[in-house]
Amino acid sequence: MSQMSRDGALPLLRGGPGDLLRALGERALRLPLFYKILIANTLLVAAGAVIGTTLSFRAGHQLSGEAYYRWRYAYILLFATGGTALSALIYSLLVRWALRPLEQLQEAAEAIRRGQFNVRVPPHPFRDAQMEQLVETFNQMVETIVSNSERLHWLSQQILQAQEEERARIARELHDEAAQWLTSLLIRQRLLLRSLPPEMRPEVEELQRMTTAALEHLRRIAMELRPAILDDLGLVEALRWQAEEFQKQTGLSLTLQIQGRIERLPRQVELVLYRVAQEALTNIARHARATRVEITLNCSTEHLELLIADDGVGFDPEAVRRSRARSLGLIGMAERLALIGGTLEIDSAPGKGTRIRARVPAGGPHCLAREVWHDERRTEDPHPDRG
Repeated sequence: MSQMSRDGALPLLRGGPGDLLRALGERALRLPLFYKILIANTLLVAAGAVIGTTLSFRAGHQLSGEAYYRWRYAYILLFATGGTALSALIYSLLVRWALRPLEQLQEAAEAIRRGQFNVRVPPHPFRDAQMEQLVETFNQMVETIVSNSERLHWLSQQILQAQEEERARIARELHDEAAQWLTSLLIRQRLLLRSLPPEMRPEVEELQRMTTAALEHLRRIAMELRPAILDDLGLVEALRWQAEEFQKQTGLSLTLQIQGRIERLPRQVELVLYRVAQEALTNIARHARATRVEITLNCSTEHLELLIADDGVGFDPEAVRRSRARSLGLIGMAERLALIGGTLEIDSAPGKGTRIRARVPAGGPHCLAREVWHDERRTEDPHPDRG
């Protein structure tokens, strides 16, 4: 209901004709979309009827009865064709004008589907109250998604940091406590062996071998949990150690190539790339049935790229992502890389092998001259003179 002012006049009638037209125009723009289209269609049909009737009336008066009777079909066809084309043009412009807010919503939703969460639907002068509420709800929904995503990103970072700290603590305790106990046990066995008669020594020697194997296994677990070489010497040396251990455990041929003499990288970058390589090699050993593995670490002025490739049986990445149990390793690699602004690309197909590419925005001063390291027992450097 329209409210009256104190002097008894309606607000629309208090101003002059210009104010009245402006107010009516603003109210018309705020009408719901259905009424906008209905009014536009009604005005268009009415205008077409008036214009068509006027033209027909004038044509009938300007032409004689015989001429009008002779050309009546041509006039009907001309008026029908012209009127239909003009009506379609005007109607399409009006509908596009009325539906522009919906197009903006669709464009924003498509951009968000592509991962562009900085997109918002701007205000539109022809938006009605219902459309304004829809746009406001959409923008609030995007803000909530962004806020939740940032929160999940922070939580993932805290979880991974706590995981690495726990791994480091367990590795330190294994090295400082359990390994020391086994070392002391091994020394006592050696002392005992000297004092035993010859007929009792074989059993103690067997205990020595078992203790030595347990000690080596314990040290390997501690190194896998948190390799000290990564903290002391950096990513390149840690990858070399990892490649050697992989070959010892699996017997597979592995080639490690370092492109660019890479100096010490930020600690988080080194740790993430090392974990990606560790997970990839673990998957190869368990599932790939490969005969050759290649690891390439390439450093450029813009990014640092780690590539792990094998000639194994391959897999369907989309099918693995749909399987929660099988996709945990890939999800973990992608989440670790996302924490440092990196990306993970997986190129694989059944029977085609697998290529895992991890790329992080690190490089520049960390990259110097080219250096190539390879497994001398299994491959030969095709460029032995290259430094």
